[in-house]
Amino acid sequence: MAVKEGVRGSTLLGAAIVIASMLGAPSARADATCIAAYEQAQTLRKDGKPAAAKAQASICAKEACPALLTKDCNKWLAELETIIPSVVLDPRAPTGGLRADVRVKLDGVALTEKIDGRPIVVEPGSHTFLFEADGAAPVTRTLMIREGEKNKKITVTLAPVADAGPVERPIPLGVWVFGGVSVAALATSAVFAIDGLGKKSDLDECKPRCSPDDVDAMSTRFTFADVALGAGVMAGAATLYLFLTRPTAVGAEATQPPPATSTGTLRPVPFAAPLPGGGAMGFSARF
Repeated sequence: MAVKEGVRGSTLLGAAIVIASMLGAPSARADATCIAAYEQAQTLRKDGKPAAAKAQASICAKEACPALLTKDCNKWLAELETIIPSVVLDPRAPTGGLRADVRVKLDGVALTEKIDGRPIVVEPGSHTFLFEADGAAPVTRTLMIREGEKNKKITVTLAPVADAGPVERPIPLGVWVFGGVSVAALATSAVFAIDGLGKKSDLDECKPRCSPDDVDAMSTRFTFADVALGAGVMAGAATLYLFLTRPTAVGAEATQPPPATSTGTLRPVPFAAPLPGGGAMGFSARF
């Protein structure tokens, strides 16, 4: 096959043309551009780049080039045409319609700014096609294009990018519940503490002949105040935890975990409450 001749043969041919030109043969005038294209066409074909080889062969096939070159170059053009692959870009909207307003890059280099349905010549080998369009998520396809593969259709679907909307962090109900418990418990603690201080003031006047019942009443008030204070602190801590770890919502959709079922995991829930003669605090377990 003439396309596969070595560079040495083309160099000898170029030298022959130069000699002929020096002897005065007008039809064999040496042309450096033609000779370079002649050599490049052979080298590129050997390197597996028939499209680039065809571009060079079309240069040395012109009538302005020496006849010794144009004969081979025209022959190569016909041979290369049969093996150069081509692709047809076919980006689609989710509805199935063809999108023409799509930009495509081939191996990181701009290939086309608009889809017109016509075949596009590419070199054989593995290529990565990147499809981009306004309002759509980019799509990448990596394909093996083989020699002689004509009009290979590359179909992709460009899904629209949904408008995420404002990002919000709604306050969960637990914040209000535990916040209310905390405020009520702290207020209760303050009431009992003030009452206890009042009784302590009365006992200071009757020392050391105070009634044991009055002493017990004062102690009870301070006990209630301490329990209510502990309950308020616990509820306040729970309020702060639930507020800081509240889920994020995008638009109307929140990233909350699914409702717990009987097959879910145990979730500890803090609780605190004053009781007559004391109080209670801790955690309850729920599914």
